Amino acid sequence: MEDAFAYAMMADTQQMNTTKGTVFGAYNAVTGYYQNVRNYKDDESKLQSIVMGGTAQAKAQRAFELCSQFAKDGADVLALN
Repeated sequence: MEDAFAYAMMADTQQMNTTKGTVFGAYNAVTGYYQNVRNYKDDESKLQSIVMGGTAQAKAQRAFELCSQFAKDGADVLALN
């Protein structure tokens, strides 16, 4: 997840007012990393990871769940993760 964090801190789209420092921005950083930065051995591997139940899809789902909980319950939800 350090690479997703680095993407969040450096990508131009992550520094926009609508993204930077927001829950949406956190989710977008995870999905953006897997879609735009991470290297895959080929296009089929990328598709499998992002769309077909692979690692990227699982990480995006978990990020969505955490962001949803954060939006609902605040920072306390992150204490157990």
